[in-house]
Amino acid sequence: MNKKIDTFHWAQLLVLTGVHFLVDMLGGMLPAILPEIRDKFALSLSLGGLLLVVLNMTSNGVQVLTGHMRAQKRRPLFLHLGLILAVSICLLGVLPRSNGAFAAMLFLAAVSGCGIAIVHPEALRAVHRLKRIPPAVSTAVFMAGGFLGYASGGAVSTIFVSRYGLRGLYPLILCPAAGILMVIFLRIRLAVEPKVRSENGARTDKKRLPFWLIITMAMPAAISTTVLVFLLPTVLDELGFELTFGGFSLTMFGLGGAAGSFVWAGIAHKKGELPCSIVALFLAVPFLVTYMILIENRMAIWMLFGVGFFAISAYILMITLARAATGPSLGQRMGFMVGGTWALANIVFMALLPIAEHFGTIVSLKFVPLGYVFSAALGLLIMLKSSASSEGKHLRIGR
Repeated sequence: MNKKIDTFHWAQLLVLTGVHFLVDMLGGMLPAILPEIRDKFALSLSLGGLLLVVLNMTSNGVQVLTGHMRAQKRRPLFLHLGLILAVSICLLGVLPRSNGAFAAMLFLAAVSGCGIAIVHPEALRAVHRLKRIPPAVSTAVFMAGGFLGYASGGAVSTIFVSRYGLRGLYPLILCPAAGILMVIFLRIRLAVEPKVRSENGARTDKKRLPFWLIITMAMPAAISTTVLVFLLPTVLDELGFELTFGGFSLTMFGLGGAAGSFVWAGIAHKKGELPCSIVALFLAVPFLVTYMILIENRMAIWMLFGVGFFAISAYILMITLARAATGPSLGQRMGFMVGGTWALANIVFMALLPIAEHFGTIVSLKFVPLGYVFSAALGLLIMLKSSASSEGKHLRIGR
């Protein structure tokens, strides 16, 4: 009986991971096809960047607003609705080449972003309900699907767009139907936190990290990842590479993250999420610096695999920490962690756009490693503070 339950939980996890892959793939298409959009609609880098920001601000910021909604509901209504809205971005090809096209683009980006946003907190609540799978493993599988989807969006979209133009995105509109049917078929439900904590839960809280520390640690790394993913296709286009190479470069980054998340989940299960995330962040830096040096060489794309292997894995481990953190409700923690961090990162990116346009996108990329260093350093401070606090409690008990 237990084996059947385990299998059923894994089937539900794989479907949720597939849903995550799909919505993040739709969110990951714009950076890769931005050179084509700018060319077709005669957009400046600032306007093109604004389009990216609108999609990502809604797809991340709205998660914060909706993370607390339906907290006591078990049916995944937002999973269905989000999948339907997320494909709006595939309608760019219907827009006319006129002055009103940019406003329509922003509208499609905002609607698609809202769809992507409302899927995430509910999907993570559904993952949290799968008690038969270790939290580090279920979070790693789910988040790996999202990062791989986001990265695959670049490859998928550039293949279709380079051959058929923006209308090549139309077939993707049919994809959400499969996700909705599987969610219904497997009777996926959401976790609900108890309104009143038990005494055992209160004792456990003392061993958990405060949520605000975790999200503070995640922010610099999120900013670096945002700048890297948003600007890289444009940088490669300026260096003379074809559109598809920029898309595949983002895919390589995501593939590294997908592979690394499984490896680091196994290590973190024994060594702990916090120390593993710190090590992974530090290890991402030499790969990224090497990539910057060799960026004009096609073979440098393999360095992006290493960057994703460590940087994305570190972020996924921080999400696992947030699942067990003290502070807001589970839905709010997931909304802030999976959405709020990236929303703030998009605000920073928007502020950096004029600088990138003035000094050049390649110059802006050179500062990306600093974010990973800052996050790792903050993690070290948190670990030291947590250790000192634990030692202090032991001393008081000894007295």
